[in-house]
Amino acid sequence: MSQPTESVLMNLLPYRPMATGLSRYVQRLLSAWPEQQLPLQLRVNSCGKGELSRDRTLPTLQRSGWMRTLQGMSLTQHGIPVKTLLRDRNPGCIYSPYTDYLWGLETTPQIITCHDLTPLHYPNSKRAYWHAKLWMPKHLNRATRVVAISRSVADQLINEGMPSERITVIHNGIELIEEPMEAPASHDCMVVARHSRNKNISLCIDAFAALISKNPDWPGRLIVIGSYDRCTPALIQQVTELKLNEKVIWRADLSQEKLEAQIRQAMCLISTSLMEGFDYPLLEAQALGIPTLASDIAVHRELHANTSLLFPLNDQGEGLSVQILNLMQDQRLWQELSRAGIKNAHRFRSRNQARQVADLIEEVSC
Repeated sequence: MSQPTESVLMNLLPYRPMATGLSRYVQRLLSAWPEQQLPLQLRVNSCGKGELSRDRTLPTLQRSGWMRTLQGMSLTQHGIPVKTLLRDRNPGCIYSPYTDYLWGLETTPQIITCHDLTPLHYPNSKRAYWHAKLWMPKHLNRATRVVAISRSVADQLINEGMPSERITVIHNGIELIEEPMEAPASHDCMVVARHSRNKNISLCIDAFAALISKNPDWPGRLIVIGSYDRCTPALIQQVTELKLNEKVIWRADLSQEKLEAQIRQAMCLISTSLMEGFDYPLLEAQALGIPTLASDIAVHRELHANTSLLFPLNDQGEGLSVQILNLMQDQRLWQELSRAGIKNAHRFRSRNQARQVADLIEEVSC
């Protein structure tokens, strides 16, 4: 007797319920998937056991220390009996929103996702670098097709030697927001980023210091929301040396609802990143009607050239400080950027992303 055929198996083994762009990517994609086409998911429950499910509700915080370790090292599938779980299934295609090829299932077409190659250029650790250098290419080279979340990521893959015909660009999506802001609620500037090298938060601190030095009565603050990392001590020291302790507010990761409420209170959202795959916070702020300022890098030019104020990375934050001041002094500029951002956010919908992924799965399965 032949095995029953599943049209698609979604590989969610690496999923962790964290306040990261990668976790939000999975949550948004799954919530936007049409109900009648919801794929079977291969995942790990909160007790560290592998399971198959069609539930939109994703697993809660992992209680197994061993599984947390495997997930942190991108080795989850090696602690789960994948073949045993799938012995009564015969998926026509395997799709992973992670860069995670399922070994031992080579006869099944597999689509995996590449979010960025940042660890090759701005690694947070030696392990992250060598994983990206040696292990990630093995997954990418085995995949039938690779989803790149931006044209910028696709170009990076091609530069690393991947044939362009194996790459499909599918931009990330977000949900539309009701009642976006129509005027700034404060003078506060906001950064939503973990304290890692590629986020380049030190440039934003320099820019804010330059702004305050020229405008000592500036009533706004710089609010940095994100998880602490290896760069945190140096960033705190920088703030202290610039005498900005009362002006720079550090906040840990927030729930999506609290984050939205916090962004609504900002005058603008800033990204000083050196390299990104997509940069969710810019689009999330734009959906709320909050103007955005972004570093002049490839992915920001691709997605935000006409909807953000782009600034250089090589002037110690001088250009960024001038743009912040202009934005506050020119209400018309604030309104123009707000409207342009809302329009841009409408281009990137979660449901459009889910549809494009489903179309690619159908193409690969044929």
